[in-house]
Amino acid sequence: MRLLKVIPFALLLVALVAAVPTQERSTRLLGTLQRHLARPAIPEGFVPRNENTTGGRFRTKIDHFNPQNRDTFEFSYFSNNEFYRPGGPIFIFVGGNFAMTTYYIEHGLLYDTAARDGAWLFTNEHRYYGASTPVPDYSTENLRFLKSEQALMDLIEWIDYLRNTVVGDPNAKVVLMGTGYAGALATWARQRFPSIIDGAWGAGATVLASFDFQEHAGDIGEMIRRFGGNECYSMIWVAFRTAQYLIDAGLDQTVTSLLNTCEPIEPGKLLDVETLFYHLKLAIQEAMLGQQSTAKIRDVCEAMMNSTEETALHDLAGWLNVYYANLPCNPFDFDTNMEAAQVLQPGAPENALLGLRQTQYQACTEFGWFRTTDLDEQPFGDRVTMHFFLSACRALFGEWVTDAVIYEGVRLTNLHYGGQDPRSTNVLFTNGEFDPNRLVSITSYINPLSYAYVVPNEFLYSEIYSIAEEDSTELVTIKQSIQSFIGLWLGDGLTPV
Repeated sequence: MRLLKVIPFALLLVALVAAVPTQERSTRLLGTLQRHLARPAIPEGFVPRNENTTGGRFRTKIDHFNPQNRDTFEFSYFSNNEFYRPGGPIFIFVGGNFAMTTYYIEHGLLYDTAARDGAWLFTNEHRYYGASTPVPDYSTENLRFLKSEQALMDLIEWIDYLRNTVVGDPNAKVVLMGTGYAGALATWARQRFPSIIDGAWGAGATVLASFDFQEHAGDIGEMIRRFGGNECYSMIWVAFRTAQYLIDAGLDQTVTSLLNTCEPIEPGKLLDVETLFYHLKLAIQEAMLGQQSTAKIRDVCEAMMNSTEETALHDLAGWLNVYYANLPCNPFDFDTNMEAAQVLQPGAPENALLGLRQTQYQACTEFGWFRTTDLDEQPFGDRVTMHFFLSACRALFGEWVTDAVIYEGVRLTNLHYGGQDPRSTNVLFTNGEFDPNRLVSITSYINPLSYAYVVPNEFLYSEIYSIAEEDSTELVTIKQSIQSFIGLWLGDGLTPV
């Protein structure tokens, strides 16, 4: 089973939601937006049916670092004691920037390992995401409690409660597992609280905050060149730059017409120009990587290359208008793209299901991960710059968000957690060879009872699923090694492969 390709913590341009004229199209596009979030996908049609799975709520402080603030809130969690044996460990699938699901405490490699080890499985919902909101609305002022340090304290206090009240074993060993940002949280919890957390596994753990994540576009470009061919890479390179030159030359009407944009793309409106090119890049990434198959990259390239149009830009435009055929026009202007992330209601789908505003706030204040096209060696032009992402942060949260604020947030995140050199023990990092976010994760790491694996010929999170017949030999070996490390953390004395 393979996951949908996601792009963690990028600015989620959300005009597609606002512009869709019917409920059917809106639902389809919300699903598209979900694939751009840093979350593990679950099989379509999954319905929780495990009778051992129950839900609960845990009350904790809104601000763990201010003793004068006594306000509290509740976050949700799920529990599955299907395999638990007295004296067994606690396994936690750590919640991140997504609504909670029971899938990974009822299926997958962690679930299978719990059966082996007699573990009690839990999963929690991260503050501000899903239904676990500590504030009445998501105004900028109310987002001040949305920080990774606060989430870590939520996690640790909840674990203490689980040990003493739910499981009834204050000495129960604890193993954490998470994906993407949640994977980083899992490894940071082991780093900060080694007396409480016995081991942590981060799959695609984005531990390195990055002000300008320009390498992301370069890595996508290399995959296009490798699996789609040099001709496809060159066609995209030429198409993007042709569009840029036409706009610069005052022939913006040609670009507006070719790309079927809802609003004219005028050279004087820099943010609209940057938004346009961000969307073009995003569409190509989604189409090529959404199915997590290198064959899909080739297929998309062939669809572009088989066009009978006269120029590379015509080829790209023809493909794009087929890709967005359900839209009467393409809403690629800046203001429209800010609308969905300006929704303040916690229960609105944009926030409760997609986490748009919350994810962007964390990007602007802690992590960055802004996917620019500043790198020379990539095919997507040079118009998606930090100016675009800074402008988005300011449009959403206020003029106080400057480049210095973002840079300082990124610097402090890496200072506090150690970036790609956390010097933690009992941690495991796994990444797919074809996941660009491995560049802000850890792909080589040897410390006591710790290691890092890169899964050959896989995109992201393939290693978190149960061992299956279709798995490659390398993938099976890595999954078995993951289980061996968990056994080692629990004191089984197993030696990972």
